[in-house]
Amino acid sequence: MSYVELHCHTNFSFQEGASFTHELLPRAVELGYPALAITDHDNLCGAREFAREARSLGVQPIIGAEVTMQGGYHVTLLAETRQGYGNLCQLLSEARLTTDRREPELDPRFLAEHAQGLILLSGCRQGEVPSLVQQGRLSEAQGVIRHYVEWFGTGNVFLELQQNLVHGDTLRNHRLVKLARKIGIGIGATNNVHYHV
Repeated sequence: MSYVELHCHTNFSFQEGASFTHELLPRAVELGYPALAITDHDNLCGAREFAREARSLGVQPIIGAEVTMQGGYHVTLLAETRQGYGNLCQLLSEARLTTDRREPELDPRFLAEHAQGLILLSGCRQGEVPSLVQQGRLSEAQGVIRHYVEWFGTGNVFLELQQNLVHGDTLRNHRLVKLARKIGIGIGATNNVHYHV
């Protein structure tokens, strides 16, 4: 099986992502990725350019975003369908219209209304579920996941595992795997990429 990176930031993750799509995509080809997702923070600014460039290199483009929720937590959303892309656009717009547009935060109730066609990954260590798991608050994490499953469906919610050699990664990942098995949802390994090398 080939690895596909599902959590990758371009230079459109302002003040965080360091690489242009024309740097990320050739690197993905070099690594043998059949597909690549971009998940910039709270925007889709590079989606069109990324999709066009990816197709020209034979890489399947996956469009997504790392969305900041109320409280500063992150979730990773990937568009599975055209309707999902539309819902992702709607969610990002709602976040900017209902809070400070320079630092948007999405009210979770909007997830329930716009979940169709989207896949939810639990996010990096700044996600609500990973944060709760890290603190040992497993029953609270389980409650949050149950809401996600209710909104997105069991097959469209995955706990995101990241091993970036940061203190606490291993313990958090072990707990997330146990929680996923207990609830009956999938897991996905990502790297939270910010650079092409």
